[in-house]
Amino acid sequence: MSSFRSIAYIVFFLFCHQLMAQTNWQNPIQKQGRLGSPMVETSPFVFKDKLYLLENNQRFWDIPGAKPGDHFQEDEVRIRDLATNQIVSVPLKNHAFGTVLTWKDRVYVFAGYYGENKPWRKITEIVVTSSADLKAWTKPETILQANPDEHFFNTAVCRGKDDFILLYETSDPQWTPFTFRYVRSTDLKNWQEIPEAIYGTDKYVGGPALYYENGWYYTLYLKSLNPGYETHITRSRDLIDWEDAPDDRPFVTFDPNHKNIPLIDPLISESNASDVELCYFQGKTIIYFTGSDQTTGGDLQRATFDGRPEELFAHFFADNIEQSTVAPAHQGDWLPVLEAADSNQEIYNNPSKPFRTRPTEAQLAYQERQLGAFIHFGPATFVDSDMMSVPAAELFNPKRLDAEQWAKTAKSFGAKHIVLTAKHHNGFCLWPTETTDYSVKNASWKKGKGDIVREFVDACRKYDLEIGLYLSGGDKHFGCTSTPDPQGKRKIVGDIHKYFPVFLEQLRELLTNYGAISYLWFDGAYDPFGWDVMDPKTRQPLGTAYGDAIANMVRLLQPRAIIMGGTKPDVRWSGSEQGWAEYPLENVVKPGEGLAKWVGPQNAGWIPAEANLHTRSTWFWKPDSEKTLKDVSYLKQAYLETIGRGANLLVNMTPDTSGLIPTEEVTLLDNFGKSIEKTFTNPVGITSSKNHPSSEITLTLPQSQLVNLMLLEEVLGKGQHIRQYILEAWQDGQWQPVATGETIGRKRIQYFDPIETKHLRLRLSGSGPRFELDNFAVFRSEF
Repeated sequence: MSSFRSIAYIVFFLFCHQLMAQTNWQNPIQKQGRLGSPMVETSPFVFKDKLYLLENNQRFWDIPGAKPGDHFQEDEVRIRDLATNQIVSVPLKNHAFGTVLTWKDRVYVFAGYYGENKPWRKITEIVVTSSADLKAWTKPETILQANPDEHFFNTAVCRGKDDFILLYETSDPQWTPFTFRYVRSTDLKNWQEIPEAIYGTDKYVGGPALYYENGWYYTLYLKSLNPGYETHITRSRDLIDWEDAPDDRPFVTFDPNHKNIPLIDPLISESNASDVELCYFQGKTIIYFTGSDQTTGGDLQRATFDGRPEELFAHFFADNIEQSTVAPAHQGDWLPVLEAADSNQEIYNNPSKPFRTRPTEAQLAYQERQLGAFIHFGPATFVDSDMMSVPAAELFNPKRLDAEQWAKTAKSFGAKHIVLTAKHHNGFCLWPTETTDYSVKNASWKKGKGDIVREFVDACRKYDLEIGLYLSGGDKHFGCTSTPDPQGKRKIVGDIHKYFPVFLEQLRELLTNYGAISYLWFDGAYDPFGWDVMDPKTRQPLGTAYGDAIANMVRLLQPRAIIMGGTKPDVRWSGSEQGWAEYPLENVVKPGEGLAKWVGPQNAGWIPAEANLHTRSTWFWKPDSEKTLKDVSYLKQAYLETIGRGANLLVNMTPDTSGLIPTEEVTLLDNFGKSIEKTFTNPVGITSSKNHPSSEITLTLPQSQLVNLMLLEEVLGKGQHIRQYILEAWQDGQWQPVATGETIGRKRIQYFDPIETKHLRLRLSGSGPRFELDNFAVFRSEF
């Protein structure tokens, strides 16, 4: 056995061992030490690429012999530059419980105002001030006023999905003290209560922090252990229904070995871990919290997590590697039985295991993006091939390659992610892999010193695009593929047992060397690891062992990523490479439907569909192929027949031998994006039934107008429930039907004959009771 093969098998063994060990949950936060400060409420934040700390300094800490509350009107909300350890400004005095938000090149500080000559800790106002340079601050403006017999305490603010959310602690006597209330704003000055958005009415909470990541609102709160306190985490999609992380998973807990705490008896042990705040800076999540027993002051401490906050938060809700990205399980979230009316009722009533009927966090984030770009690029660009020929590596020489041009082109038509063919069927690797010489290491491009994948991921991050990588299972250069026979009849070509550790190492390189990856794309064509591939000698199916191990490695190394294809897909192919998805379209694949839905028969559950299309006659660029470019009307029709039916769409971009996407194609995609934006930017009328389930929604327009286009979006995080809809218009004193349809799901776009009306009504039916629409909009549009 070769040394590389031996190493690869060892790596795979260790990987499997680690995968099994992951069932024992561990807190990934690494404490970095105590800072010797009595500070309690602090907030790290990043502004203009520098790390700062907002501090709430109580003046009595600085005066020997002073007691809590002494000199409180001198208390400061101040900002410290953590690189120099210098105070750079004091935005507020005579304020407390300050927190910070950065938004569009400004820093906003929110805090409680004592008022003039009012008692300590009797705060009745929350104010905001802001700055563009951390030096000159606006005059504080009151944004919230307490009710009679109410006082405010801590606050926390975040940017939500479409607006800003502020959390405040209240002493309102109808609830437990320190209960959290949530309000929203679009301008950071005018705030409105969110009905029923309350947390902590039935238990002790305190010391909150608030964040929004991937469709979830996360709240950190203080839990009483009686004795002692530690910080826990809860989450919600709507700020109304909350899911707590398991009790045995504290976000941060205290260390009873800590003594010699500032300002208190040196023999007293730490019994508190509270007031956690965090931010993301230079590849790490930076965390500040306080220890002590909080009778007099705190014991400021620092911690870190190697990754982004969304990865950290999700870890506290992960049951195991298989479910590390799943959404919270509510009643009805896992269903072994669907509606009795289904035609395959017997199969559903006797499934081998339950299956998901709601998206995971990662799936929901993917479906929210809707539109993506595909990039086919490699040696096939330089030869007129069928993608299976293996030209010499030296041939690859895109002298003008500019990955930023790719990213800007994708942005121009509204793509939210890009998938790059890191390795296609011929086996050429666009990164300097250690597994084969058939890679950019032996290309003429940059004398073998280049890395296409690195330039690609850097460009995506610069232009705020999620990163996807395509890795072909079949490898013609290695000599291991599958035959192109139909599903169920494919056979292995080559030595799969020798090739598998090579492929696994290639996957490991991509998943560990380039930061966070959102999307892994496994092509079913020529894939020797497919569920249906047979041994050519025994004619026995290989099974899913290799494919499942591949999926498990992705789950382990990139738990936030979703997988297209393979034996454990998160996303399925729609069946079309021309930009088309079936209608009606179901996100749930029921047991027994796998083959009809382009997934293996072992799969069932929430597996949304994606269609793809090439902008010219071929996936890879070929000379004179500009004449085969599609036009805007074709692309827009594909948009309607994919995204408009609830699927995602992946539009191919085709760099030529220079490494640039040709001008004609760039212009086409830009015009396509402008056409979509023009169509959907200005609705004639829009409404929503989010958080208010109803089988009937009425939309009243400002005046009687002509409309001919409808856009509907279901609240997808709660599953897909709507199976039929009827749109009616009020005309001549009665409701007249103008459009009908079946499923909605992520999005439904439908044209209908133009009709002039002021009132529209949408009637819904299906598997209830949750008929909720994120969006019900109508337009006047020219196709």
